Amino acid sequence: MIDIHNHSLFGVDDGADTLEETIAMTQAAYKQGVTDIFMTPHFRHGMFPYDKDLIEQNYLRAREEADRIGVNLYLGCEYHADSEMLDNYRSNRIHSAGDTAFILCEFSHSTPVNAIRSVIRDATSSGYLPIIAHAERYEVFQSDPGLAAEMQAIGAMIQCNADSVLGIDGKLLQKTTKKLLKKGLVDFIASDAHGIDERANHMADAEKFITRKYGEDTAYILFEDNPARIIDLI
Repeated sequence: MIDIHNHSLFGVDDGADTLEETIAMTQAAYKQGVTDIFMTPHFRHGMFPYDKDLIEQNYLRAREEADRIGVNLYLGCEYHADSEMLDNYRSNRIHSAGDTAFILCEFSHSTPVNAIRSVIRDATSSGYLPIIAHAERYEVFQSDPGLAAEMQAIGAMIQCNADSVLGIDGKLLQKTTKKLLKKGLVDFIASDAHGIDERANHMADAEKFITRKYGEDTAYILFEDNPARIIDLI
């Protein structure tokens, strides 16, 4: 499996605190069958600054350890969309997913659909391939999951969290994820893991659940094939 949304990089956001926790999270992912991880530290104005030098320094240290474990690491960002997002990517202030055209975009819970639509259109017209992070968390998709199809039609891809598949994050997020899956509107399942105990990685359990409910082909697309499209560009 390939995990495209993960906060195991230590000391840079609300994910792993130490290198030791990064190692433990990487080992736990490997035991579940995860072979590749995109480390996606938060960027959110006024909350998570995305210290690029520190992120790159810690990433190189984490990659040394991951190589010993047998997991490939790539660097990216979970970007809370704002008016400066595209300028930050163009200027290389922020890493896209593996420095490809794919960008992982986060929104606030109550962001209106017009604002999400505008971000997606601006990103795609600038040559980026936006992925909407944990789409099941947003009110617009909770009230109308079919709006995800519109976002896909204008160039977005949809990511849902493994914990939402399993109901760990509550019934509402599980229900929304189920509706998106039944409509065939999910492109990726990712861990969004933040720790070894709290908000841990549950990719294996989610993959088993998807296989049982939706079939092996769907599981392959969500956990392997679509994520591999990003790696193919690296």
